[in-house]
Amino acid sequence: MRARPNQAEPKPLISTRALLIVLVAAGAAALTALAPQAAIPIGVGVGVVTLLAQIVKD
Repeated sequence: MRARPNQAEPKPLISTRALLIVLVAAGAAALTALAPQAAIPIGVGVGVVTLLAQIVKD
């Protein structure tokens, strides 16, 4: 039989990986607002970071 998880410890609202993705996206949005000509390279960078985070998860 499996042991029950400890119900006394609260779960975090957001995982570290999700927090990283949100912070990178916010940074990319700010950079895009400041330099619109860099929007495509920034979008590619955010996509790469998101894919790497997904690979690390697996």
